[in-house]
Amino acid sequence: MRSRKINTLIFTGIATEIGIESSARDAANRGFYPVIVEDCVSSSDKDAHERSLKNMAKLFVVEKSSGIIENIDKR
Repeated sequence: MRSRKINTLIFTGIATEIGIESSARDAANRGFYPVIVEDCVSSSDKDAHERSLKNMAKLFVVEKSSGIIENIDKR
């Protein structure tokens, strides 16, 4: 990704509190800029999902897909 000048990673998927948060933290530790698509991540544990989103919002951009798409379109 670095050779292609990619520095922002957009995260979607399942297991917000496990796979998404772990991957976003790893990406940040490796110098990437994680963006979490709030309405495109999920978990079978609603409380853990919400806690994870709140934790990640302290460190990364956590935004709905409409806002992310709007910002991408401005480029």
